[in-house]
Amino acid sequence: MYPDKFEYFAPEDIESLEKLLDKFQDDAKILAGGQSLIPLLKLRFTSIPNIIDIANIKELNFIDGSDGLKIGPMVRTAEVARNRLIKQKCNLLSDAASKIADPQVRNMGTIGGDVCEADPRNDMPAVMLALNAEFEITGSSGIRTVKATDFFKDAYTTDVRPNEILTKIIIGDYSKYYGKYFKFTTLSSDFPVFAIAVNMSVGNDKTINDLGIGLTNLNTTAVKAVDVEEFLKGKKPDDNTLESAFKKLESYIDIEDDVNGTKDHKMEILNEMFKNGIKEVYGVLNDGKH
Repeated sequence: MYPDKFEYFAPEDIESLEKLLDKFQDDAKILAGGQSLIPLLKLRFTSIPNIIDIANIKELNFIDGSDGLKIGPMVRTAEVARNRLIKQKCNLLSDAASKIADPQVRNMGTIGGDVCEADPRNDMPAVMLALNAEFEITGSSGIRTVKATDFFKDAYTTDVRPNEILTKIIIGDYSKYYGKYFKFTTLSSDFPVFAIAVNMSVGNDKTINDLGIGLTNLNTTAVKAVDVEEFLKGKKPDDNTLESAFKKLESYIDIEDDVNGTKDHKMEILNEMFKNGIKEVYGVLNDGKH
């Protein structure tokens, strides 16, 4: 099947892009890696009169480690997974990127596209929440910065307005942290049934010093489990502590029976994944292997 007709634009700088966004507003769609948009167009699940391809805008493709991490939205997922600077300063981000779909998708998909699509099943939104990331958003009216907790509004909905674009992802220096993305799928290339992003540091007293937890596909949008983070700080993750933590985690979850299993079955798997995941990340830090 072929998509409906559309006008194609390929600006080479942000200024030209802003003019197109101002002109078309809701009648345009950004094309980054195309891993979500192109299948929708081909199957005619959506129809957009104007497609704006941002692949040629070099200003959107960068990795800057001079102060924490700053990443352009057009950085390919494969590069996020293998980049040495990202591995050094934020291993959770590279770990999550390496687990997205398959090599073909990772080679074409972009970190900005994953974030801005805001599909509840996408991996990067939960990771961004666990990392307390911020997003620089640019439009003809200026530049503004939005926290990850304010960025994801609902399924497929972010704080980016029709005449704006994500221009920078801002992440702190997590080189003294260890993180991992725990993902439950039915097939390796499928979207996750659910996933948990964990980013942690441990203090000299061997208690959890800082913690970030993001949840994928457990609600209508990615969720930051703030109450669980706060509860576990200052504690060692023994069995009783993690049992209490999981009860708090349940308040963030809204899932139903589906083809992947009953709600009760999925909750059992999630329970084990959460507890074992926290223990695994803590164990790496506690053993001094990171």
